[in-house]
Amino acid sequence: MPTVVERALELQAIGLPGAHASYRGRELNFHVGIAPGTFGRLYQCVLKVMPDSRRPDMIVLKPDLTDLACGKTIPHTYAYNGKGTRLCLWWPNDRDWVPQMKFAETYIPWTAEWLYYFEIWRKTGEWAGGGAHPDPTPKRWSRPIPSPTA
Repeated sequence: MPTVVERALELQAIGLPGAHASYRGRELNFHVGIAPGTFGRLYQCVLKVMPDSRRPDMIVLKPDLTDLACGKTIPHTYAYNGKGTRLCLWWPNDRDWVPQMKFAETYIPWTAEWLYYFEIWRKTGEWAGGGAHPDPTPKRWSRPIPSPTA
């Protein structure tokens, strides 16, 4: 499995203009501008990578996707407590991504593709990118158990 330093070198080797790596503790943050196509809007993103085998997170920081969505719920995103929108790029149950894969062949192009479908969704209201997304409704076993009444 690649180390965080190897990941930083891999991402820098892509050669995207203005891209840079920073660290927050043990976490690698790769800041990069990604456009969904040649004439597409440039989105400022950060790929957050931990040194263990946890799933990396791609966050779109600017422009604010919730503003662009005009009050609609954005499909294929995960809850995120920080600034920006956390993208759902692959289905974890199918193991579409494993730590041995290169970010240049997965997360970076997957983000461009996600942004492409986001722009279409903004115009049509339909997500044309396919895929599945987990139901955000809490499961029965994760809900608090009501206290018994006497």
